[in-house]
Amino acid sequence: MANKVPVSLLSHHPINRSIYTLSSIDDLMRSIDEMGLLQPLVIDQNNYVISGNRRLKAIQKLGWKSVSIEQRIVADDEVVPLIISYNHQRVKTNKELIQEYQAMEEAIGTSQGQRNDLLNPTCATSGTSSRNPRTRDVIAEKIGMSSSQLGRLLFIHSNNPKYIELIDDGELTINKAYQHLQDGHKYTFAHGENRNPNDFYNTPYRMTEHLLRVENFDKSLSVCEPATGNDGITNILRNNWKPELITSYDVERDFFQDTNSYDYIITNPPFSQAIEFINQAKLLATNKFCLLLPLNYLHGKKRYEEVYKDTLYGLARVHVFTRSILMSDDPIRDDGKVPAGMLVFAWYVFENGYREAPQITWIDNGADLY
Repeated sequence: MANKVPVSLLSHHPINRSIYTLSSIDDLMRSIDEMGLLQPLVIDQNNYVISGNRRLKAIQKLGWKSVSIEQRIVADDEVVPLIISYNHQRVKTNKELIQEYQAMEEAIGTSQGQRNDLLNPTCATSGTSSRNPRTRDVIAEKIGMSSSQLGRLLFIHSNNPKYIELIDDGELTINKAYQHLQDGHKYTFAHGENRNPNDFYNTPYRMTEHLLRVENFDKSLSVCEPATGNDGITNILRNNWKPELITSYDVERDFFQDTNSYDYIITNPPFSQAIEFINQAKLLATNKFCLLLPLNYLHGKKRYEEVYKDTLYGLARVHVFTRSILMSDDPIRDDGKVPAGMLVFAWYVFENGYREAPQITWIDNGADLY
């Protein structure tokens, strides 16, 4: 039976906070503000919230003084399974899935010693462990994923934890990261330990030529290239704009300190700073801006929250190259051609005042490969 208690008496459960992030709750706040709280919070005997931590955060921000709760007496060995059970339908990051596994493993007393199924790629795919062959299978079922996929995640995390963030950000797939580690890091990713220290990748001429062919620009308006590098984009702009309308610079000037306005911004930004470049471009580009980024930049929880939810300066078009290319710091070829690679790139076009769903088109760049 639900009772009401002062919100000030309730706290987020520390185990919940160690597993899950309290992500953006704006939509949840609007829903609760309009419809109220449809389900009571579940708390334990110590007034820790077992189920409803995001709802607690939302009502705290809404200024609620009291809230309906259902109180349960929870034994210490029940806390982790109960919290994970209540979060079974939650959309989780891979990092959160790993943290669920680690919490469950500790809760059932299997965390002592080194686990073969976490460190051995063969075991990671076969689902076997010399110590306890069923541990991962049991936990995988409880957290709602296959044992083999969980095994790959754990193998990746054990060998290079930062890859998990790249997977969650959409820069890598689980399979690609796993294969990369198994093959001795022979692949080069736009992100990861093989990345160029300064995120410097030359832009083949034809990639910008394609953009100018599929996207409309008024050539009497100003344009800026704030990450010009070896002028891969700037040289094409010089063929289409008058010199006095072009601003281009690189490390000698800080884009984030620029206060000038430009009608257009066209650039291939450092991938590690793409969100920062997007936010700054929204301040400086009065018409639209175009960024060359990997296609998988479309997904990722952080990007959705910080970039794609914007309804004032929205993503209007995505021009997708049909063929994967290798972006590198090698000299730009005069003919604009590039070698085949592992990443598909796209031009992301953000337009001031655009509020609709983005349109997707394709650019056939098959003739650009050598």
